[in-house]
Amino acid sequence: MSVSAGSAQRRATGQRLRLVPPSSWRLWALPRPVLAYVLLVDLAAVALVVLTTVVGAVTPTDLVRFGVLLAGTVVHLEAARGIERLREVATQGRPYVNLKSLWVFTGVLLLPLPLVAALTAVTFLYAWIRVDGQSTACRKVFTAATFVLASGAGAAVLAMVGSTDASGIPAGPLGVLVLVLAALAWWSVNYALVVVVLALSNPGQPLRRALGDLAEQRIVAAALALGIGVAVLLVHTPWLVIIQMFSVPVLHRTFLVPQFQRRAQTDAKTGLMEMTFFTHMATAQLDRLREQDRPAALVMIDLDCFKDVNDRLGHPAGDELLIGVAGVLRRELRDDDLIARFGGDEFAVLLPGVGAADVHDIGARILLALHEVDLTVTTPTGPVPVHGLTASLGAALFTTHGDTVDQLLLMADSAQQTAKQAGRDRFVLAPPPGTDTPVLHG
Repeated sequence: MSVSAGSAQRRATGQRLRLVPPSSWRLWALPRPVLAYVLLVDLAAVALVVLTTVVGAVTPTDLVRFGVLLAGTVVHLEAARGIERLREVATQGRPYVNLKSLWVFTGVLLLPLPLVAALTAVTFLYAWIRVDGQSTACRKVFTAATFVLASGAGAAVLAMVGSTDASGIPAGPLGVLVLVLAALAWWSVNYALVVVVLALSNPGQPLRRALGDLAEQRIVAAALALGIGVAVLLVHTPWLVIIQMFSVPVLHRTFLVPQFQRRAQTDAKTGLMEMTFFTHMATAQLDRLREQDRPAALVMIDLDCFKDVNDRLGHPAGDELLIGVAGVLRRELRDDDLIARFGGDEFAVLLPGVGAADVHDIGARILLALHEVDLTVTTPTGPVPVHGLTASLGAALFTTHGDTVDQLLLMADSAQQTAKQAGRDRFVLAPPPGTDTPVLHG
């Protein structure tokens, strides 16, 4: 890995966009019942799009509305990118409350089904590139297929009733009922398709895990209701949709942050992950990396002589120093890396996609960034400048040194102790299995 976080991101993007021969697709590694079901859903979605393309027509107005909805989707995804990355990992194995449904269901109300399918495809491709490139392509394709089939169900309800005004949106009291039924059809088809694949993928787990938290489905209902509102605005007062584009991400966070933070515990002093939540997230991330046969590294960071800082300058100064170190780690590491305060003056970092060849560069970059720390802390006698910090770093590799978070923490902690014994201010990689010689880097 290169020394800049930006180049690391570019390299990760290049890895996830590389072309893979069809014979090597991870799709074929799925259990046979899951594979058969996924292919059936994907093919049904393709067949629906082909059929409706043959019989339908697209007008210039449809294309304009398609462009507006696509723009709204991009603004939404970009604004919610950070929390969505964490949510996709945290909800592994359970239904994922996907608020892309807002824009897609708006399309169901206003666009021919082929354009709804195109909107879905572009939305999921963009999300895969910008939000969760670690997810396998077959998962994204399957989820997009469920959206297409759900959209077909919603469009069928609209077509059967046909109570619309000149704009094409159902009108009057009956129209409200039609919109509710269309939304219910969309939700029920999408939810059922997802629950079935989760149940097939995890036959030994209780069905309630595949069903997920039913209370979270209220968020989907709210998204579909917002979709109806956006459709009405786009038809009658289209310029107001611009305001809606920027208000939707705020509502997104309002809906999801409280629900997510019940599990996403953060350290009160630094704002980093608390270790219980870090362990949960890291375990989910390792499960995903194991499935994809990708590497990872876990790094333990222990500030050198931190107790002396507390003793000389006081605990408030020590807390300010910890906040400064947390800021350094956020700046130097990637958005996808998991960072936690381990306790006291120790930090833990999980680096997805990082192997032995790259972890040394990352350790050196962290040490250099700590050397360049320049801040002022509060003490009983007044402000005191702090110039430069040192730390002892230990690292372990998944799966070379362990398959679980606890095993990696144990090995990384041992390597960190070696760094301290060797004189501090250095990075140590745990020794290969069967040897006693760690890899030291000053």
